[in-house]
Amino acid sequence: MSRLLRLTTALFSTTMLLPWGAHAEEFPADWHAATLRGTLQFEMASRHTGARYVIQVGLPHAPAPVGGYPVLWMLDGNASYPLTSFVRPHADDTRQGSRREAPRTSRPAGVIVAIASANDSPFDVDGRARDYTPVPDAATGDRLSPRFGGAAAFRQFLVEELRPRIAQQFPLNSLANTLFGFSYGGLFTVDTLLTDSRHFQRYWAASPSLWFSDALLARRLASSAQINAGAGTKVVLTVGEDEQYPATPVPAARQEHLNQRAIVDHVRRAGAALAAANPDASVTTVVARDHDHFDMLMHGTRRVVEFAFAS
Repeated sequence: MSRLLRLTTALFSTTMLLPWGAHAEEFPADWHAATLRGTLQFEMASRHTGARYVIQVGLPHAPAPVGGYPVLWMLDGNASYPLTSFVRPHADDTRQGSRREAPRTSRPAGVIVAIASANDSPFDVDGRARDYTPVPDAATGDRLSPRFGGAAAFRQFLVEELRPRIAQQFPLNSLANTLFGFSYGGLFTVDTLLTDSRHFQRYWAASPSLWFSDALLARRLASSAQINAGAGTKVVLTVGEDEQYPATPVPAARQEHLNQRAIVDHVRRAGAALAAANPDASVTTVVARDHDHFDMLMHGTRRVVEFAFAS
């Protein structure tokens, strides 16, 4: 308990460099770098990927339950975690839920671990293409990034390097790990479920890029032999309907691009394949009307804490 108290009360300072080159110290003395409440962070280099990452840790608002804290592991941490941090409970939270919800501080407690590249960008375009994608077996369909196929190494970083470090500070429940990813992060989430489902028990793939490499994972999902979710596994696949079937007309070139990626169709088929092959697992597929691609990041971060920490 004293270790948790020390973590909770520790303060971290940040030198903020503004985009146009001005430094924070050039502003009035009472202006300070903004920080997220109830959050600590550190940097960590991985021997598996060769890259360096910023790790943000959302501290639990209550003592650990019997068996240890559940953990929510969030990819694209610079973009996903600030949204989640707003809706999660905090130790000093006086806010109540809506009329339909219990007070926030009465909700189950857990640890949030958000992983981002060691820069200030919400999305490290090249880094996530490298870390979140499986080895392609066809043209990737990505015209922006030069490297792909590092998902296996990044997964080793998560479970062999980062997880033990977090476990040094908190009692963790080894059977209550949730993986959350969006877009390429969602692709990594599905790949982890298909490749090695031992390390996570719950998966939230928000708008997963199942079009990658001529729909590589969608093709794997078509074979039940490639699906190995354990009993009790919970999976949520989400996609915005506007990602393939926009409610309002779009330029012909844009519609052709959406048709080629066919993300809504891929997600629907993936959910059906997972549910059929895993009758003891819980598989939920959500196609959100009037939502586009980035809407699904906000849709997921709003809901994944309850999904991850519920009994």
